[in-house]
Amino acid sequence: MKKCNREKALRKIEFKRKLRSYSRYVYIAVPRVLCCLLCLYFAYSKFFVSEEQAVIRTTIGDFIHGDAIGAYIDGEYSNTIPGKNDGYIVEKVSCDNGAVGKWNSDDWGLLTTNLSKRTKCNVYFKKEPVSNIIAQLDTSGKCPTMNADGSVNVTGVEATNGYLCKAKDAYGDSYYYRGNVTNNYVKFAGYYWRIVRINGDGTVRVIYDGTSAHANGENSADRQIGMNAFNSNKNDNAYVGYMYGKTGASTYADTHANTNDSTIKTYIDNWYKTNIIGTTNEQYLADNVFCNDRSISSNKPSSNYNNLGYGTNNTAYRWWYGPWSDEWSDGSINSSMRLMCTQKNDAFTVSDTTNGNGALTYPVGLLSIDEIVLAGGWDASNSGYYLYSGQYWWTSSSDYVNGSYALVRLVDSDGYANYRNYLNSGNGVDSNHGVRPVFNLKAEVLAQGSGTASDPYRLS
Repeated sequence: MKKCNREKALRKIEFKRKLRSYSRYVYIAVPRVLCCLLCLYFAYSKFFVSEEQAVIRTTIGDFIHGDAIGAYIDGEYSNTIPGKNDGYIVEKVSCDNGAVGKWNSDDWGLLTTNLSKRTKCNVYFKKEPVSNIIAQLDTSGKCPTMNADGSVNVTGVEATNGYLCKAKDAYGDSYYYRGNVTNNYVKFAGYYWRIVRINGDGTVRVIYDGTSAHANGENSADRQIGMNAFNSNKNDNAYVGYMYGKTGASTYADTHANTNDSTIKTYIDNWYKTNIIGTTNEQYLADNVFCNDRSISSNKPSSNYNNLGYGTNNTAYRWWYGPWSDEWSDGSINSSMRLMCTQKNDAFTVSDTTNGNGALTYPVGLLSIDEIVLAGGWDASNSGYYLYSGQYWWTSSSDYVNGSYALVRLVDSDGYANYRNYLNSGNGVDSNHGVRPVFNLKAEVLAQGSGTASDPYRLS
């Protein structure tokens, strides 16, 4: 018979008793630990997605390229993303899992919305179309001669040929369309526009051209947003300004201070507020100089002109004479066109106070006579160049003041670029004529299209 080990038996009994006692804690603790682990997992997952979204919404780093971001350059997959200054624009962004991606060209990064899980977005880059336009620069000798200072000597009308030329503006080399151009159509914000030039900063200057694409030579009031006076009054030098200062002042500076909106500026700004503000199109507008040249001419129409530029003093501004002779001409001809505004006070911008005056509220304005002559206008009937509309329409170029009449240059219904409201007709800046707004667009607006009337440049 096996001998009983009393102490060993007692230890076993004690162990079983303790095991039964602690087991209930185990049954309680294990599920709780599992719950905690599960909560930590979900919290981490949520944090991970949130952090992932924050990364994608700001800038793109190499650490997520190929994983969260895929890049295609001119249709080919790429292991690298083009740099901001490499001459590319984004054609489109495609994201999976219901996310929506949008490219921010200013910060050169991807913005996304509706991220709820790990998502991949493909960004499609293409060569900036502005580069392709500049490559069309004419080298056959049709372009007017550019002077050393960047101005251009124009000697006649252009109605037959259409080509691209070069001049200087405040930002660098500018490329302007001239003549019977048929590949400068843009569809933007529901309207058609014509490219006037590629600015020196790479933005694209366009002029309003209607709710449908109009052919060169077509007479249509649809090619303007309406008719309005340049200013409601005309009996002071102040009223040749797109903005102006004090009427009845005794100095040029007080007269031409940019403190009051002209009638035409108010009209254009209201159109802008109705059609652009609060829309996605607003982000594609750039800030660039609109020149309302109020520099005083070195020539005088007659001896009774003192050219003081204030009050009702008889004053001839730069554009009282142009690349032509008229009945007041002393034989001088202004054939030197320029895209640079000589007086900073006349260089209207929104926020650029380096090259402009920063006086505008919205980035919209008018064309100058210089730009119109470079485009093909002259002292001649011209229905062949792309700015012809068959209507009278305002420019931004100051003409002259004679006593109680202030005048600003117009383009007339035959395409003449030298039209003025003559004194003997009783007209002035207070008469109603066509209004054609001008924008400076970011290059990505030209992402699609070939620039023709049937296939205009446009956003993706």
